[in-house]
Amino acid sequence: MSALARVDYERYKRAFMLATLVFFLVWLAIAFGLHLPAKSLYAPPGSPARINGAPLNWWMIQVSIALGVVLAFAYAFTINKLDEKYGIEA
Repeated sequence: MSALARVDYERYKRAFMLATLVFFLVWLAIAFGLHLPAKSLYAPPGSPARINGAPLNWWMIQVSIALGVVLAFAYAFTINKLDEKYGIEA
């Protein structure tokens, strides 16, 4: 591997690890920010903390799952753009 290719690889590796870390931290914030409080918001039947008949914690967990799916697609898009920038072929 030439010196220039090595520098490009190091830049790619650094950018890849940074993107992965950022997406992991966002996922962690979503998981702990919505799942853990949702358990404490469990509403027994007849409680005011219900939306369309479902407990509020159910809605919070559904939102976190949807955000996880969106995050997965955003991560794939970001890594594909990073691969294109550095000429990496999968």
